[in-house]
Amino acid sequence: MLRPINLISVLCTAALLVACGDTLQVKSDADATPFGGACFERECGPDGLGGSCGTCFGGLACVGGKCKDLSLLGQDVTDASNPADSDAPELDLPFDPPKGEGYVLPEVADPQADSDEDGFKDGVDNCPYDFNPSQLNSDDDEGGDACDPDDDNDSDPDATDCDPKNPLINHLVPEMCDGIDNNCNQQIDEGGALGCIPYYIDLDHDGFGVFETKQCLCDGLTLDTCIKFGDCNDNDPNLSPGAAEVCDDVDNDCDGIIDESCDEDGDGWCNIHIPVIGFPSICPFGPGDCYDGSEAVNPGMLEDPSDGADNNCDGQVDEPIQCPGLCTGHTIDAYLCSLEMCFGPAIISANFSSPTGDNVNSAWEAVSHFGNAGNDLAPYGGNSYGLLATGPATGTSHSSDLSGGGGIPDPYSNDGYTTHDNVEFKVVMKAPTNALGFSIDYIFFSEEYEEYIGTSFNDKFYMILKAPVTTGNSNKVVNTTSCSNPNSYYDFIENGEKKCYIAINTAFSEPCSNPKTNISGTGYECGSPDSAHGSSTGWLVTSHEIQGGEQFELTFHIHDTSDGIFDSEVILDNFHWLSQPFTPGTASHD
Repeated sequence: MLRPINLISVLCTAALLVACGDTLQVKSDADATPFGGACFERECGPDGLGGSCGTCFGGLACVGGKCKDLSLLGQDVTDASNPADSDAPELDLPFDPPKGEGYVLPEVADPQADSDEDGFKDGVDNCPYDFNPSQLNSDDDEGGDACDPDDDNDSDPDATDCDPKNPLINHLVPEMCDGIDNNCNQQIDEGGALGCIPYYIDLDHDGFGVFETKQCLCDGLTLDTCIKFGDCNDNDPNLSPGAAEVCDDVDNDCDGIIDESCDEDGDGWCNIHIPVIGFPSICPFGPGDCYDGSEAVNPGMLEDPSDGADNNCDGQVDEPIQCPGLCTGHTIDAYLCSLEMCFGPAIISANFSSPTGDNVNSAWEAVSHFGNAGNDLAPYGGNSYGLLATGPATGTSHSSDLSGGGGIPDPYSNDGYTTHDNVEFKVVMKAPTNALGFSIDYIFFSEEYEEYIGTSFNDKFYMILKAPVTTGNSNKVVNTTSCSNPNSYYDFIENGEKKCYIAINTAFSEPCSNPKTNISGTGYECGSPDSAHGSSTGWLVTSHEIQGGEQFELTFHIHDTSDGIFDSEVILDNFHWLSQPFTPGTASHD
């Protein structure tokens, strides 16, 4: 009787791989052998895809896809290869056992003789010339074991076969993970044996190794190995096929794709449900996209109050565009609020300063109204606006030199006059993704009106834009107009036309003979030519292009020219983004 092969260990290895959560795939390398069959009506054995149909326990082995006790079958394993024997067990083996041609007896001279004197006549003796009273014939060919040079008919002669009675153990079969030296090389369950488990070096102990370190072992799991085809960085436990993808310019889950699902709609904003580290290249604008299926929805969008969507991802749908909080007073947040700039994600920074080194504390304020309640200076946007002056911003006295500071040349005008009391409000902000430009309302007042028109006392108000794309990262004054008298004064020539910056020389200046705008109670209203009277430009609006999503710097600058008295002032109001086509430039509200 030949000992039955121990298939339990072989099949358990496949079950172990499935239990670890792996879906095996046969690869065309040296240690990958495809299994045949499927799991229909099978309770054990390989499934043919590198997995298992089930595992037999309690001393049972898998025979013909069923769990059976081989010790109770009472049959040689060679019977399994005899198709005529319907009771023979069908063994599931991951290889075809080698089979010899069988031993053929020599012809006998006298069938009635007993040449080997073993009690069997030569005509019926399976070894007529070798004493073998047991007539043992392990492989059921013509010759018995006494004379057969290959007792198990496995093509490996008995002289070299380490188990000459077992056709499944010889030099010609592959090693299997079963605790036996199957291939007679004096090693048991060496690397690469059938049923081995692929192991990988796992230096960062994240449960995944790298493919290049693959070893297929029957039993080799240690602290530095694992059974998991895929770690793309074995020095970082945060990178493995089991890791969640993070938006960080790194392939966290080792699938060969960087930052997948971070920005499905391609609008440059990362999905709000996926962690974001820094500003990865796939979403340079940052995180917070509340609907990653539309490029028209992200934190950088303008809210459309009529489409039923949360366009700017602030948690509100179709809310009116207005600033929250207190919009009057002497704080930067109140000043931004008064201009409708809405301190928040779009505003990177904001501050007041003086290029001439003056003390500007009294030169700005956020107020609900300037001058008499019945004048023409009601806010255009919200309930307040910002004041910016070359002297005290509030009150009616406008002929005082700001303390400190001195004089500097004007970098934009070619008149050569020295500037004094320079006051600036500089804002760094990011345009919404769908913005085409911006617009702001303002009105310029000056005590220099109107007796100093055409003279060196030409106080000015600049809106200076600096943007990487829109202005090539250069400073550009964007509020320019025609001149009141270009033959006597102009600042520059554009397309053959003499042009002026916003100052008392602009064509919008309202002469006191017939001022269109009621500015009573401001201290700048028309009257005797003195330091307590002046005029204004009337309400103006300037619109200018901007690149959607661009971070830029906008500076509101006002100064006295040639001296520090006879102040000038500007009201700033109703800053808003433009998302529809428009004509850039400066125009009167009238």
